[in-house]
Amino acid sequence: MKRTLSMILVMSLVLLSIVGCISTGKEDAGTASGANGENDDSKKIKIDMMIASWKGGGWPDNHHPIIKHINEKFNVDLQIQWVPNANFAEKLNVIAASGKLPDIIRMDSPSLYLKWVEQGVFLDLKPHLPEYSNLQNIAKPEEWALLNPKDQIFGIPIYATAQNTIYVRADWLTKLEIPVPTAEEFTIETFYEIAKAFTTQDPDGNGKNDTFGFSALGNSSLMGIPELFAAFGLANGWKEEGGQLIPMQTQSEEWKAFLTFMNRAYKEGVLDKDFITNTNFNEKYAQGKVGFADMHYQFSQQTNQQLQTISPGAEFVELAPPMGANGTRGNSAPTSGTIKVVLSKDVDAEKRDRILEMFDWWVSPEGEDILKNGIENIHYKKNNNGAYEMTDDLKAEGEGRQSLLWNWVLRNNSNTFNTYKWSDPTWAKEMEQSIDNAGKYPYKNASDAYIFSSATYLAKGTALNESFHKSVIEIIAGKKPVEYIDEAIAEWKRNGGDKIIEEVNAAYTANP
Repeated sequence: MKRTLSMILVMSLVLLSIVGCISTGKEDAGTASGANGENDDSKKIKIDMMIASWKGGGWPDNHHPIIKHINEKFNVDLQIQWVPNANFAEKLNVIAASGKLPDIIRMDSPSLYLKWVEQGVFLDLKPHLPEYSNLQNIAKPEEWALLNPKDQIFGIPIYATAQNTIYVRADWLTKLEIPVPTAEEFTIETFYEIAKAFTTQDPDGNGKNDTFGFSALGNSSLMGIPELFAAFGLANGWKEEGGQLIPMQTQSEEWKAFLTFMNRAYKEGVLDKDFITNTNFNEKYAQGKVGFADMHYQFSQQTNQQLQTISPGAEFVELAPPMGANGTRGNSAPTSGTIKVVLSKDVDAEKRDRILEMFDWWVSPEGEDILKNGIENIHYKKNNNGAYEMTDDLKAEGEGRQSLLWNWVLRNNSNTFNTYKWSDPTWAKEMEQSIDNAGKYPYKNASDAYIFSSATYLAKGTALNESFHKSVIEIIAGKKPVEYIDEAIAEWKRNGGDKIIEEVNAAYTANP
């Protein structure tokens, strides 16, 4: 009897030891997979995502090979609502009114983002980001902080990489025996001289007076030619000076110099007379009637291909932006951080950890490879020479359709935007170099973090800016004298601009 009891006791102790080891192992695995050790990777989690879609729309169903890969890798059921961008804000408001937000939303509207931050509908991500190093490193600290309260982060910044600069018709320069200007030579006066030659000296050789130096977009605040605004010292919205933020609307002397230049260009036909009604540059450039163009490298290559059908040998090449009298020059780049990816505050800890784990992989080298290039042997394959090429299925669908989650949801901060495994190596290298070149001349808006803190701006800013812009267009077109800009400035300030300046600078002073 004693021997039997001893054996039972020994076996019990062994079993307890084994159970303890198994239990400890489970706890360690849980801690590794989730910030709080609560993430059970064996449990499939449904994740609802709402994002804006553009030309071509989203994938027609949620059974795409890349979604399938994500679902299997993270044991999730990713359900995506692809909402056309034109209706996105309206759809968001409808969903918000229902009281049930999707787990993940891409927020394109800074004002709506701030409004909902105040209402407390997003999850504060700051306590959890240290667990996810890839995700944490996709943006600079100031970009993470943009539009967020101090010591809180409610949105993951989407990295903005495409950057425009000035391009010129190199074949026209050759025809007119004008050398391509270097960065040091390319002043605003040189820009005008060349642009006028493009207008008056028949660079396309058709014997007609049907070309012009440059064009513009009448419905855009920087008219699609921010490099000219920068050359005259006008702010890209707002600039910092003497510890204060100053709006471009109040820069009287800079406006007069710029408007004198633009009015002259309009009168002499150097500026496209249709600029007031232009909505995009695509057709203007492809028609072969414009000498200078504002675009990024990828667009320039597409345009060059289109031009071959009407003018073999036609080519736009990149320049540094023109330099103003005071040495000012710049390229306007989109700001990383004004567009966010947010998580609903209603996601529980387990879903939160799974989403952040997924996004941390999303922006890793492995995640970038799959989310941008697609799945090997489905979207691309390796040929006999060891080089990659698109599959016939992707060619039929269209290059880039495999990368919607990369382009429309979240990406890391590399300069490999829209270059793929099968891209021509020279093209890919030139694309990266172009982005680097444009980045040498930053022309940033100093108020990105503060403008939406102004209640007056949110209420009146759009109408005020539209009225001011209308005056600018009228002056360029010769309907009002250049001096009229002072009256437009006074009206802008009187009708709410002064209050906007006060409120923006209060926010800037409180959190510079």
